[in-house]
Amino acid sequence: MKFNFLAPLLAIGCSISLFGCASIQTPSISPAEVQYAAVTLSSTKMMEHLQALQDIAVKHAGNRAVGTAGGLASAKYIMNEANEAGFQAQMIAFENRAKVVGQNIIVEIKGKNIDDAVIVGAHYDSVKTGPGINDNGSGTALLLELMHHYAKPQNKPNNTVYLAFWDSEEEGIGGSQAFVKSMTPSQLEHTLAYINVDMVGTKNPEIMIADATKSSVDEMEKMLKERGMKDAEYKPLLDGLRAVPVHEGDAALEQVLSKFFKQKGATVKKDVSTLTASDTAPFLGKVPVASIILFNEQMQGDVLEFAPCYHQACDTIDLIDPASLQLASEAVLNLLHYVDSQNLK
Repeated sequence: MKFNFLAPLLAIGCSISLFGCASIQTPSISPAEVQYAAVTLSSTKMMEHLQALQDIAVKHAGNRAVGTAGGLASAKYIMNEANEAGFQAQMIAFENRAKVVGQNIIVEIKGKNIDDAVIVGAHYDSVKTGPGINDNGSGTALLLELMHHYAKPQNKPNNTVYLAFWDSEEEGIGGSQAFVKSMTPSQLEHTLAYINVDMVGTKNPEIMIADATKSSVDEMEKMLKERGMKDAEYKPLLDGLRAVPVHEGDAALEQVLSKFFKQKGATVKKDVSTLTASDTAPFLGKVPVASIILFNEQMQGDVLEFAPCYHQACDTIDLIDPASLQLASEAVLNLLHYVDSQNLK
């Protein structure tokens, strides 16, 4: 069955054929057998995108939040970049829980195999209190350069790739929830993976990836017991984390990312709690999910910040590390290479 998000989501109608050519067969490999290619995206270009997004925020009350002039200007910038790269992009309106209209942007990159697809997503909206250059202009910039990477004929993917620029993540994870709600069972079935990219410009980061096996929950329980906490004090939290939906394909994606970052000498933390707090949430248990977030946690008074200037006006381009952007881009490209090599279903 041909994989086509845009027709159902835009209510084009049933006359559009959802059947296509047979998929191209590729050898299946295990996560342990993945050989990483020396491929990356331009951190210089990603920084240029971040400067453009910061300029937009400066011109529009200091933010790029959903439903604001800054948010709409950010959407226009993404649409223009897609047009320059030669791709069809669709802007899909939705209403979030606060009745604010947001705009998801979906860019289709047709692969050699039209039967299955991978979705790579990043939210482009900011909070109202700041420009959101790390959270999540950084993920947006990475997706934009990934789009330009695929614009070169020699980089055409095996599977179709959808780049999803989500709106309203900061307001109830509205964009990705609306999108997943509109997906048909067939579309979910033919989604090989959802890869989420968030806050990937953090300096001196601890890399957080999705914990498919939930081993981190067991480690947390052991730590809390050793600290003398009573079961009643932490059991509801841990029970909630253990109840987070999983997909049988999650573990393979986790292994690929773990191996990649280990080879790079990076510090990796496996986590479950963040999966429900970003655009991974609507996809959990429905399709294989991977997540890449770069944290640098620190206490500011009584508040734990995920990274310096998190959700503040000082979340600006001077806090971005180009090396972090490049590392995250390599991780995404190699994860896509793995998914292209076999079928996770």
